[in-house]
Amino acid sequence: LFEHNDKDPKVLITTSINSFLHEEASLLTSLFPNSVYIKRTAHFHAHKYSISEISSFAANRNFTHVVILNEDQKKPAGLDIVHLPHGPMFHFSISNWVEGAKLPGHGNPTSHDPELILNNFRTPLGLLTAHLFRQIFPPQPQIQGRQVVTLHNQRDYIFVRRHRYVFRDKRATEKSIVGPDGKLVEGVEDIRAGLQELGPRFTLKLRRIDKGIQRRSGQEWEWRAGAPQFKDPVELKKPLTSPIKPDLALAEDHD
Repeated sequence: LFEHNDKDPKVLITTSINSFLHEEASLLTSLFPNSVYIKRTAHFHAHKYSISEISSFAANRNFTHVVILNEDQKKPAGLDIVHLPHGPMFHFSISNWVEGAKLPGHGNPTSHDPELILNNFRTPLGLLTAHLFRQIFPPQPQIQGRQVVTLHNQRDYIFVRRHRYVFRDKRATEKSIVGPDGKLVEGVEDIRAGLQELGPRFTLKLRRIDKGIQRRSGQEWEWRAGAPQFKDPVELKKPLTSPIKPDLALAEDHD
């Protein structure tokens, strides 16, 4: 489904036509490394470029992905990601958008390439989605920045978080770290990790995967939510995750 590409990730970020989400789209340039935001013109006499035309423009300039931020009532409502040059195109809905400045105790992000954590993407559809995000972020993070982007998949919702971590000494009131066998982990008895959220914080839900670029009537698709059958012989009809015990701490974000 994905064409092999040896290029370093380079992302073009834009919005839907006549969008008011310029500030939110600019925030995404700090989330996705090596990305640039280009506004879509809303002038009455200007040509309204389609996603297919924008993708062709980006592919000719060595971009590897196009990200389109969609809105509803001046709020982020969807995120479309195009893998260049010929697709596929992923359609996500967005909920619970909170920019970093509104998070309590938030930090300010730096320009370092973050580490990427993909958690609980287990099924074929989940692995396909994880592969998309893995290609957007550089394979070699800049560890000195101590920034990490986490995509946690739970009940087909993808919780997106970005933190800065720091290692500190263990306090006297804190317990030592133990492994799955219940024994103390050697070498980290007196070390703890602190987290500071940077934002933005939001939740994604996969709605559709188009085989090519630009959703249109009658377009060939690989997967879509609620479809009676699936185009690909691989069993993409399974959800992103297998049934697991709900994580109430993350589930509260969606509720």
